Amino acid sequence: MNSHAALLRASVSVAAIALWSLGAHAQSQPAPASAATPIALDEITVTASKQEERAIDALASVSVMTRNEIRSQQPQRLGTLLNQMPSVSTQENPNDPATAINIRGLQDFGRVAVTIDGARQNFQRSGHNANGAFFLDPSFVRVIDVTRGPVANVYGSGAIGGVVSFETVDPKDILRPGERAAVEIGGTGVFARQSGAFGNAIGAFRPNDVVEGLVGLSFRSLNPYRDGGGTKIADSGQDLVSGLGKIVITPGEGQELKLGGQYQRYDFSNGVGTSTAPRRDNEVTTQNYTARYSFSRPDIPWLNLNISAYSTSTDTDQTQISGTGAALGAKRYFKVETNGFDIHNTMKFDLGAAALNLSYGADWFEDRVRTSDPVGNGDETTPSGKRSVYGGFVQSHVKYSIFDLIGALRYDAYELSGGRTSSDGNRISPKLTLGVTPLQGLQVYGTYAEGYRAPSVTETLVDGPHPAPASFIFRPNPNLKPEVGKTLEAGVNLKYDNILSEGDRFRGKLAVYRNDVKNYIDGVFVDPGAPCGAPVPGACNDAFFTYENVAKARITGFEAELGYDAKRWFMTLAGSTTRGDNRTLNQPLQSIYPDKLILSSGLRFFEEKLTVGARLTLVDDQKRLPPGAQVIASKAYALVDLYADYKITPDARAYVTLENVGDVRYRRYRDGDNSPGFVGKIGFSTRFGT
Repeated sequence: MNSHAALLRASVSVAAIALWSLGAHAQSQPAPASAATPIALDEITVTASKQEERAIDALASVSVMTRNEIRSQQPQRLGTLLNQMPSVSTQENPNDPATAINIRGLQDFGRVAVTIDGARQNFQRSGHNANGAFFLDPSFVRVIDVTRGPVANVYGSGAIGGVVSFETVDPKDILRPGERAAVEIGGTGVFARQSGAFGNAIGAFRPNDVVEGLVGLSFRSLNPYRDGGGTKIADSGQDLVSGLGKIVITPGEGQELKLGGQYQRYDFSNGVGTSTAPRRDNEVTTQNYTARYSFSRPDIPWLNLNISAYSTSTDTDQTQISGTGAALGAKRYFKVETNGFDIHNTMKFDLGAAALNLSYGADWFEDRVRTSDPVGNGDETTPSGKRSVYGGFVQSHVKYSIFDLIGALRYDAYELSGGRTSSDGNRISPKLTLGVTPLQGLQVYGTYAEGYRAPSVTETLVDGPHPAPASFIFRPNPNLKPEVGKTLEAGVNLKYDNILSEGDRFRGKLAVYRNDVKNYIDGVFVDPGAPCGAPVPGACNDAFFTYENVAKARITGFEAELGYDAKRWFMTLAGSTTRGDNRTLNQPLQSIYPDKLILSSGLRFFEEKLTVGARLTLVDDQKRLPPGAQVIASKAYALVDLYADYKITPDARAYVTLENVGDVRYRRYRDGDNSPGFVGKIGFSTRFGT
């Protein structure tokens, strides 16, 4: 074990024990009135069970990040936010604004279900980046809700790694009670190793007590950055324009109809990093349309109904601007459309000494992949096709005395077709959770859950030769079996108040897990000629590459998320360690991200109007790779960020963020190039209402 890994593990253990001790000291203390600034684990989550509950009370590994936290960090990319969560990592190449999410060592081809306002994001394009990514402007995000592991199997196919739900800004985030109209404007300037600016304007309106809405516009213009060594990273700049619109109607007591639409356009250039490979201009447009209806009233306990429908599309248009092979100016496109619906209801029963919540629902979505590459083979490596996935679930949650018992069954089925190939399958996946609260503030739970992932269009239908100089051929496989994840998880929830002073709070979630994935799908070379490795400088020849159910994978890990808030000061810890192996070949999985620990602490001044803080991020190296891995090992690194957030008035705020103040030169695991060196950001936001 190297010294950096030992430091990570020791830090997590010491911090967890110290903060747990604070909680134990507070077992007999009464609960205070709520503090002004909520701890993240006190926020509401819905991903674990499709029912609203506080993250700290969920019998699952859940993390939530709110709009205040998001705005104070002024993120250029979503990875800035997601990488602060335990067991969550992102793959974000500098020359591509898309984000791929890894949870507990699983990513690509829908192993992590991602939704925006309830709409699934299933875009995928084969290449030298992630096989499954999405585009989202952080400016409009109001909450990020993450559930780790297949315990959220009520979401259906794909969630064997977990679920990430993004909710965009609502009119109520801009309007104050009694106001008929309001405008919020914000902007940020970027300097040091990267220069540029981004900002947004949101107008909200409430013509009467039944209807409210908003319209928002955002822009982002960033120049290429330099790493900590001063090297300019090619094609790392980007331009973005995005818009958001929403209408919220409350036709009656307990009812709400929410209609939303989002449009984004990204412009950037990229290639694959070799002098002979083609370089292309990219124009990516995304459209996301949603309609959601809910009906819930306390006097009707058997009705908590939610119905949603959505349509989302991601369209990538590319024009070749350099390189050899295909003619300059050649165009190609990749488009993925996903349409779907979801309906579920929760019935609440008072059984005297016990309480029962019974939830049930059904859902369906369909992916349509359309690709065209007249002078190349991009439409063969990302083939056109159609996949329909549907299912239903029933889940019961019984509370009796100090016990919680959750049982669920999920049915999934899929149908996939393209060209002359088709496949289908179905399965029932169970979940069982037992929680016990032996002492006030201390809750322990154990879970067994199964998840199911249908093969993607590309995994099943990929066909055709790889572009030169590498010389091998992709081959389809209509006989792929769905992946099945079987997880055992044990966790502890800690919730204490009035520990060291009146009004302070401690929250903590810790979990240990094992996920066994059966029929794990991976890309393999069949009957190779010359051996293939990474990077590939043309060493492969006369080989076939296909996706097969090659492995039984086992992933184990530990994660912790802890927070203490004494109003005038606060501290948080998030850490995780993950190991994964292909048990068929007795080799490490290359999808496992390195161990990490994030420590944050801050002070509040002037009646909590000014917050200043620092964040330390420690990431271990990752050299535990299989032979012939298609990724490069990464080195350990440590980063320090500083930030300040000042509430000038109730409607005006100023932000300062200093990232990587040590100007460290580093590369995140699986990213295509080095990350930025020192980057400073100064921003503001102001609001006017009437």
